Amino acid sequence: MRPALRHLPVLIPALAFALWGCSGVVGGGTPTGAGTAGTNGSGAAGTNGSGAAGNGVAGASGAGAGVVTGTAGDGALATCPTTAATPTPLRRLTKFEYANTARNLLGVDTTPVNDLPADEVTDGFNNNAGVLTVSSLHAEKYVLVSEALAKSAVKNLSTLTGGCNTTTKGEDACATEFANAFGRRAFRRPVTDQDRQILMAAYTAGRTGGSYAEGIEVMVRAALQSSNFLYRLETTAPASASAQLVPLSQYELATRLSFLIWAAGPDDGLLDAAGRGELADRAAVATKARAMLADPKARVAVTDFYNQWIGTSRLDIMTKSTSLFPQYSDAVRDAMKLETPAFVEYVLWTGDHKLSTLLTSPTAFVSSALAPIYGVTTTSTTPQMMSLPAAQARAGILTQASFLAVQAHPDQTSPVLRGKFVRTKLMCQTVPPPPMDVDITPPAVTSAATARDRFGAHEMAGGSCMNCHQLMDPIGFAFESFDAIGKYRTTENGATINLAGNILAATDTSLNGTFTGVKELATKLAASDQVRDCVATQWFRYSTGRTEEVPDGCSLTTLQDAFGASGGDLGELVVAMTQTDAFWYRAPYSQ
Repeated sequence: MRPALRHLPVLIPALAFALWGCSGVVGGGTPTGAGTAGTNGSGAAGTNGSGAAGNGVAGASGAGAGVVTGTAGDGALATCPTTAATPTPLRRLTKFEYANTARNLLGVDTTPVNDLPADEVTDGFNNNAGVLTVSSLHAEKYVLVSEALAKSAVKNLSTLTGGCNTTTKGEDACATEFANAFGRRAFRRPVTDQDRQILMAAYTAGRTGGSYAEGIEVMVRAALQSSNFLYRLETTAPASASAQLVPLSQYELATRLSFLIWAAGPDDGLLDAAGRGELADRAAVATKARAMLADPKARVAVTDFYNQWIGTSRLDIMTKSTSLFPQYSDAVRDAMKLETPAFVEYVLWTGDHKLSTLLTSPTAFVSSALAPIYGVTTTSTTPQMMSLPAAQARAGILTQASFLAVQAHPDQTSPVLRGKFVRTKLMCQTVPPPPMDVDITPPAVTSAATARDRFGAHEMAGGSCMNCHQLMDPIGFAFESFDAIGKYRTTENGATINLAGNILAATDTSLNGTFTGVKELATKLAASDQVRDCVATQWFRYSTGRTEEVPDGCSLTTLQDAFGASGGDLGELVVAMTQTDAFWYRAPYSQ
């Protein structure tokens, strides 16, 4: 390797090395320039001094721990109109977003991106801006990944550079043309003179003593290591120094729109639309959003939300006892990883798009590996839509093998995990964590015949244990007709399973009361305003990369109302996010 390439990181300023430990707040930290991210301090999310809203609701027994409805904090969410924006930490690209963006930019296999450190999960999602910092390991891996991707990209140099003819135009002219075009896509806005100088300096470092292709390769590496690529920077100055709501530029809107729907940077068409000022009003953005949802890229991106929300993104780290569940294997796990995305794609793009269908449909997408779990037959190695046996009373995502397996222990089911999912992810009520001195080890499988008997110790314990667990366990017991890998059953260890369930302390009183089995539960959930609003809230959190706070009240209400008015249309939920003030504005930078 030539010295110029070996020592390239020393030659190029404002790249990943300036990013170590960056966790500054946009609106609450020092403004970030177009060069190095990480110069804006290290403020934490939520530094506006007031947590998000939510009033405590007493536990069902009236004492001890309780349910928090809404979100953390002790204030009330702001009402319309929006008068201020929530300060937001800088949003680094997640590993998923990096891979999608690099694939679209370069047209290469993005397997090297797998070497990046995993993103931390907060509140169920791995895109929370408050924890998307850059460690020294990130910086090192960003260099190595950029090298691998750039090397692969220049193997098809003509396609990469748009077929620029170096013989007729000259190498430097083609390199400049590439810097302008590629830089715009990579940085998600027109390149500045400074951007161009840095990219061309990288090109020159690679071209000196090397070839044109090597110069382009080094330029690509430089772009992929730049803070302008790694972060979603929003630096447009407000019209007034006293403004509490800072409108985004057309290119910043295009970037938010693209990452919302494609989980990747905008393509040339969307950047061109921004350049023509076509994203200036909300109706135009809604129209653009619907068109983008029809693009295949949306399926990959939107299903990522569902995998994280439902919990099936954890399938790769899930373990099961093969002695207790001999039908479980790596092949079964891999089939589980495919079934939920296939079902979500069907509901959102082929079916009726409705939340009620997501929660209640008696169908699943089954491959040959999963067929024995569902009690059906197929020879297909890819997921096929199948109607499931009526006797099993399956209902939507809540009875998919993938969900049931993740929300269970290696050796037995977990009424706690399954009930907690319903309470926190479908009802948006937060259950306090157990006291530090409490043993949370699941009971031994041999301690009693059924899970209801084994986990009944929570109620017998009284005090705070009972107060919290009666909010989860009675919901989770209704799932007991499905074992720890999602297989239907009517007995456990020879004892008949009792599927009676109960919901307490719901803010939507129609949810409260008894029911039998998951199918009845799913029907109650599908008809609930609280559940519908909660799903909208989960989408808001995923979309904004943070938890809602006081200033978000109007945006959240706008989103929930639009979702309700659409009849629970999950596609329109995506579009509705683009109509909120939280999407259109940012907070001003503190000085």
